[in-house]
Amino acid sequence: MKAYAIDTHAFIWHVSRPKRLGRRARLALSDVDGGRAQCWVPAAVAVEICLLREVRRIPLGLTEVEATMRDNPAFRPLPIDFSQVMQFALLTSLDDLFDRLIVAAARALDCSLITADTGISESELVDVIWD
Repeated sequence: MKAYAIDTHAFIWHVSRPKRLGRRARLALSDVDGGRAQCWVPAAVAVEICLLREVRRIPLGLTEVEATMRDNPAFRPLPIDFSQVMQFALLTSLDDLFDRLIVAAARALDCSLITADTGISESELVDVIWD
């Protein structure tokens, strides 16, 4: 089964504004929604959503993250483990801590990352799914 990791903004848009997703991202997430693929939600995504909610930059929070994973088991929580930390140590070219953690998660899983982040896609550190 195909597997993806998802970045914070892509998760938020999938839940609240799916039209903002890129074409390939929509197709990948349609496969996840249909049970034809799975999508890992790195712990860093949940933490970043929590922080964004606290400063009122987004309307959703951990309740919506948990509900999405409960309602669709193809969305799977991904705790931080040592293999991700090993990848994190190699990613010094990424300045943003959350980007670094999320890319490390995708690399540790050897899967594509659903993200519109141009810094991540231009880094070529991970295969990116978007447009």
